[in-house]
Amino acid sequence: MKPTPVSYIPTQFLSMDILATLWDRAVLTSYFDNVRKFLKIISENFEDIAFVKVNNIERTGMVKLANLDGPIPLNGMGDGMLRILQLVLGIFPARNGFLLIDEFENGLHFSVQKQIWKLIFELASDLNIQVFATTHSWDCIEAFSIAANQSDEEAVLFRIGKSVVPNDKGKTIATVFDKNSLHNLTQSDVELR
Repeated sequence: MKPTPVSYIPTQFLSMDILATLWDRAVLTSYFDNVRKFLKIISENFEDIAFVKVNNIERTGMVKLANLDGPIPLNGMGDGMLRILQLVLGIFPARNGFLLIDEFENGLHFSVQKQIWKLIFELASDLNIQVFATTHSWDCIEAFSIAANQSDEEAVLFRIGKSVVPNDKGKTIATVFDKNSLHNLTQSDVELR
């Protein structure tokens, strides 16, 4: 029996070598246009990206922007660009399996999170991926809720916390919110974190 694919996107940023390897796996696939779509969320001027060897050490990302003559280092684009690249490249190895994202919002401005969630919902559906993500961010929960309600896909949020019910006081429990109840709660500003 073939093992189920699992892709893990950690809280910290991946090294350029790991990103370059993930890039190599995605670059000639039919889903590669999604990489560009994701990266344009951070910069509308984004045109292309390549991983090149610098000083015979490791490959590094170089980005071409429409408003500049030459490429600039990926690291110069900020944490958001690195995080989005990490997210989109981490999706492809999870095809027909699971994508695990630790602290989804790391490096991402709240204003782009809804767009990113929307694209993740689309790719997860296209690639048959079940996504599990952690967060402590209310902005991330709201963005997830909005994207979930705009998607036909199933989406739930699990809130993990300590029970206050006398019989179970102190036990760790999970409270499940489907996308409709989550939408109602986020509109009411009920604390879920």
